[in-house]
Amino acid sequence: MSLNGILNTGVTGMLSHQTALNVTSNNIANVQTEGYARKTVDYGSVVVNGVGSGVEVSEVRRITDEFIAKELRLSTAGSEQYKAMSEIHAQLQSLLGDPAENNSLTGKLDSLNAAFAALSVDPTMSVSRSAALAEIQNFGVETDRLLTQVQSLRKEADTHISEEVDTVNDAILRIYELNLDIKAASQSNQPVGELMDQRDQALTAISKVMDIKTYQMTDGAIAVVTKAGQQLLDFQPRQLVYSPAAIVTTQTKFDQITLNVYDTATKTVAATGLPLDPELQSGSLRGWLDMRNTELPNLASQIGALAAGVAEQFNSVHNDNISVPPPVTLTGRNAGVVATDAHGFTGQAIFYSFDANNNIQTSYTVDFDNPGTVTLADVMTEVNSALGAGTLTLANGALSMTAQGGAAGVAISQEATNPSERGGRGFSHFFGMNDLIITKVETSFDTGLAAADSHGFTGTAMMEFLGPNGEEPVSMTLDFGAIGPTMADIVTEINANLNPYTTASLDANGALKFTNSSGYDGYSINVVTDNSDRGGTGVSFSEMFGVGSRYPSDAGLEFAVVADIAANPQLLATAKIDLAGTPALTTADNRGALAFQSLATQAFSFDTTGGLAGSNVTVAEYAAQVLAKAGLDAARAESLQSDRESLSGALQNRLAEVSGVNMDEELANLIIYQNAYNASARIITTAREMYDVLMNMV
Repeated sequence: MSLNGILNTGVTGMLSHQTALNVTSNNIANVQTEGYARKTVDYGSVVVNGVGSGVEVSEVRRITDEFIAKELRLSTAGSEQYKAMSEIHAQLQSLLGDPAENNSLTGKLDSLNAAFAALSVDPTMSVSRSAALAEIQNFGVETDRLLTQVQSLRKEADTHISEEVDTVNDAILRIYELNLDIKAASQSNQPVGELMDQRDQALTAISKVMDIKTYQMTDGAIAVVTKAGQQLLDFQPRQLVYSPAAIVTTQTKFDQITLNVYDTATKTVAATGLPLDPELQSGSLRGWLDMRNTELPNLASQIGALAAGVAEQFNSVHNDNISVPPPVTLTGRNAGVVATDAHGFTGQAIFYSFDANNNIQTSYTVDFDNPGTVTLADVMTEVNSALGAGTLTLANGALSMTAQGGAAGVAISQEATNPSERGGRGFSHFFGMNDLIITKVETSFDTGLAAADSHGFTGTAMMEFLGPNGEEPVSMTLDFGAIGPTMADIVTEINANLNPYTTASLDANGALKFTNSSGYDGYSINVVTDNSDRGGTGVSFSEMFGVGSRYPSDAGLEFAVVADIAANPQLLATAKIDLAGTPALTTADNRGALAFQSLATQAFSFDTTGGLAGSNVTVAEYAAQVLAKAGLDAARAESLQSDRESLSGALQNRLAEVSGVNMDEELANLIIYQNAYNASARIITTAREMYDVLMNMV
């Protein structure tokens, strides 16, 4: 080897070891940098004409384990999903309160039952009546508060979704730009380790929001896809498009998140894209979506079902009793019925009028099983003809009874041995003639209609079968003028359009039920528009049968005592008619109050609602089930979060063992490279001395 060769060998050694020193010092400097992967220098021999001519840095290699990194991203997504859910669940638990305290649903019901128990001791006491009514109002305030807060939490989750979309979009564009930089650096043989670190940090940001996988493309670039296979980035980036809801109610239909192609030249997003919501399997975005679309609406439905059960029970008792003095007029709710409807009742109901001394003036028993009594018009004619002192009228779907001919009051009661019934409710209760509680929507949709009965609707109702993530496999429009005249025709039309996804049926009480097919759990009927009207009553198809997202949730909103009774507690019906008594009604009669008290132990049939299985229990027991399920859901989310965090921590430690910076190793390498650098410098010094000797010889 010539002296020039020796000199060049020393120079290459110094330059290579200087690069190694720079890499090592950079490792040491970034020992605390999150997401930094240590770098190592790979050396290669320089060979000229078959002769070794020094050393070169063939590659500055980034040390990592791609398999562990990919698994870490997926486990991070799982952890963040339940972290997001736990955040909302924690707020829910705070709102629901301690079941043992009076500020919870169960506590409110305990106070309500206690107030009516006190009322039964002496129903003449105005303060006891006021206290009992106040507890009903308090329960309504609580259900209204909870349901309002649930919608606020859904709005909060929706806001988080919008923020997460922005995070993912920024990270996708960052990875796209880093891909270009890495490709350019690779083609010019420049180090790419630092660029890959930055790219991994962007991938980590996405993995917290959604489950992702990566695969290699050309020249060091990577593609990013969801775990389900939807493309986020290949040669062209995508962007998530989402518009958050301005306000959130039970009827809010949220937009889906879509994946749209992004034009990097014009910096615009394509007008259409693929829905992302159904494909997400984990990540904080999945957690927020699940809470907004499923968990919170389920809880709202359960609270609404509880409120409906309370209202139904108290209204049933109130309609079966009477205030002292009796009311001059009884006015029912709009039941959506018309005079030509078949009355649909079985059994018997008794209609009374009273004089000013609370004595029975006249009474008449209607036998609904009488073949001659067919329609509601028949019932009204029969009662009005026989009673004389009281009249039944039907206007805009609402039945009313007014004292006439010198009568001071009216009442309707059940016949003791063969009580009237339609859809599981007595005559007065069915029409809401003497209701105690009102709510924002109906509390029962047992219409009493049979398959052969006329549906009586005009107009149209557009419905869609909607999934929990905005999936919409089918929609339909019910045109009541184009289908047959009976309820059976409606059921047939629905099934012709919504099969095989769900099946509609009319149960024995006249309620319209939907049974979803396998694979469509969590799907429900959403009413898009409904301008239908039953017989000019103003009651639409969805209102009469409780079809749509607002049922039964909204039954807990505007839950209150009827205004007249709230203003005058003496109108609270706590007495029964004493047929042999003079007078027939007395304020000291506590039989009605005892009936209210007995509701504490009276079972009510709750349908399967919001993931809570149907049961025949007291309302207090159902309230306890609602709170228990909410607590179990919160505990489950917290437990799963803890499990996923443990897995993420273990994977993080494994990755750190591979790619983390070890100070002892790096300091040892620093000494090695420094000595190697000094040795290369010594080679150059030796070559220079040899040059000097040769020059002196000349």
